Amino acid sequence: MFSKTSYSAYPPAQKRPTNSGFTLIELLMVIAVIMVLAGITFGISRGVQNAQARAQAKAELAVIAQALEGFKSTYGDFPWVSGDPTRTANAEKLLLALTGFAILERNNTSGVVSLVEIDSGGARKSFLDPTKVGLSKDFNNPTNAADLDGVYFTDPWGNTYAYVYAKSSNSTTWENFGYVLFSEGSDSDSSIGSVATDGILSTAHRGMDANIDNIYSGE
Repeated sequence: MFSKTSYSAYPPAQKRPTNSGFTLIELLMVIAVIMVLAGITFGISRGVQNAQARAQAKAELAVIAQALEGFKSTYGDFPWVSGDPTRTANAEKLLLALTGFAILERNNTSGVVSLVEIDSGGARKSFLDPTKVGLSKDFNNPTNAADLDGVYFTDPWGNTYAYVYAKSSNSTTWENFGYVLFSEGSDSDSSIGSVATDGILSTAHRGMDANIDNIYSGE
């Protein structure tokens, strides 16, 4: 006699275990999305940093320009520093002039005016606060020009602020009314050409690949 309990000729199907992990394709997709987002974030961050650096350079150029005007009001002209404006020798002379360790002085024999280093003797006329501009080394309370060997103004990218003012009593090549002062920008490169001798910043000169990101004083 059979029981009333239902009976099937087939055993119940076994339930397959579920796999909660990621497939290789899914992992690759996630990695690709992360890389894209990281690239976008890095690009934005780099752009913001570069914009901040350019703003800082403009502010520091304004500080130097104001000091140059103060120097001129005292000595009757800007510091006369000729040659390649991107060289550290010029940058060191500019710092000496604006911190009171160099003055404009006329040679009694030749009549040529030049920038002359002086021993401050405890008294000097500084035209700016060095802490307001980037420096290659600490200022360290110098007492004479020798204490400032290797010290010059630097832009946010660690390069010299380029300065040149080649006018002199026997110069016929300097055509610019004033000086040339600029930062080479983020590429730390510039093409000087004849700017160091005539002071002319032409449109063609500004448009050169090496100069396209330069930051000029007063602009």
